[in-house]
Amino acid sequence: MSRVIKDIDAALKSYPYLQRVTEDGYVRVRGKIPLIHPEKGEIDRYEVLIKFPESFPRCFPSVIETSNKIPRIADRHVNHDNTLCLAVLPEERVVSKNGISFKFFLDKVLVPHLARETYRERKGFYPDGEYAHGYEGIWEYYEVKLGLDDRTKIIEELEMIARSKWPERNHKCPCGSGLKFKKCHNEKWNEIIKPGHDYVHKILILLKGNLNETN
Repeated sequence: MSRVIKDIDAALKSYPYLQRVTEDGYVRVRGKIPLIHPEKGEIDRYEVLIKFPESFPRCFPSVIETSNKIPRIADRHVNHDNTLCLAVLPEERVVSKNGISFKFFLDKVLVPHLARETYRERKGFYPDGEYAHGYEGIWEYYEVKLGLDDRTKIIEELEMIARSKWPERNHKCPCGSGLKFKKCHNEKWNEIIKPGHDYVHKILILLKGNLNETN
């Protein structure tokens, strides 16, 4: 934990309105995050409570927006426990698999997320699109990655990826395009497997269960 504390303290040098606290024996970060436009100055400000799961830095910290500016609904990417949904699970796994610093999380994940929420509140839509919340977001992630909209086909490919049943490079791609695997889904599969076989298998179980529930 001492390494995590050092990492937190290093990051907070760039975020003077946040501070490290200890609550019920756990290290937390509380405070305010101002959103600064390079020309307009401060355009918004959020209060947050940030918690650190045991698996951090190989996962995102959990964040509760305590100023209650973001509606507590799924369409605004807020989970049932009031934590912010900062990314779909596969996306988070790819980013944090090898560990992330707390400053990276603040700079590249949390602050951009809050900026998008401010934009959404003022304009009525997100500036760069979005994945849906929950299972739909995970489905959309793999639909984009594989270029498929047939969820049964997505399950079939994820099963092959998870079980290391990859076609030979010169064999026809299992997606049905008629192209050789090396010219079609080879790179896409390599991208999907980055979080590891165990993780893809875990996601596969979740999606198969969801598909059975919705059919």
